[in-house]
Amino acid sequence: MTVYLDTGSGKHRQLIKIAELAESLGEDYCGTLLGFYVFSGEDCTSAYKGKGKMGPMKKLEKNPKYHSAFRKLGDDWNVSPQLLKELEQFTCLIYGQSRESSVDVVCHKLLIRSSFLSPNVDLARLPPCNSALRPHIQRVNHRVCLYKCADDPTVQKPQPCDEGQGWVMTPAGVLEP
Repeated sequence: MTVYLDTGSGKHRQLIKIAELAESLGEDYCGTLLGFYVFSGEDCTSAYKGKGKMGPMKKLEKNPKYHSAFRKLGDDWNVSPQLLKELEQFTCLIYGQSRESSVDVVCHKLLIRSSFLSPNVDLARLPPCNSALRPHIQRVNHRVCLYKCADDPTVQKPQPCDEGQGWVMTPAGVLEP
C-alpha cells in the first residue's frame, strides 16, 4: 500500500510519497520526528511561544547530536536524567544560546538583555525555567509513549500523577503540572 501526503493548494498542490520522503531523509532523522513533534507542541503539550516548529526543526537538522535524545523519548515511561539534560540543552539551542546547558541561565541572560532594550518585555517569549521544563519533558515523554504503543490493544501505563510523569496530585485532589 502506498501512502501519500497531500500538501499545498491550487497550483502549489503536490502529492508526496511518504516512503520516498522517508528514504530521502534517512532512518536516523525520521526516528526523531515523533519526539520532536510532541516536544515542540501538539494537541496535549504546550508549544514554545514565538518559536513554531520550523526554526527548532532547522536547528535539529543542523545538530544531529540531539537526534538520539528525540528518538529515546517514549522508550520508557520514566525520563532518564541524561535525557532531561540533553533536551534542556536543545531548549537552550532553540533560544539561540548554543553554549549554555541551563535554561535558567538562558532565561536570565535573555531577560537582562531584553529589559535594557524595551520596558515592555513579553515574558512568555522567554524559555521555560527548569522547574517548568522538566514536567513539560515528562509530559512529552508520556505522550510519545502513548503514540509508540498505540497499536497495542492493552497498554499498561502509569497515571499522570505517578512519580516522574510530570503531574502532582494536590491535597484537594486536583492534578497540577
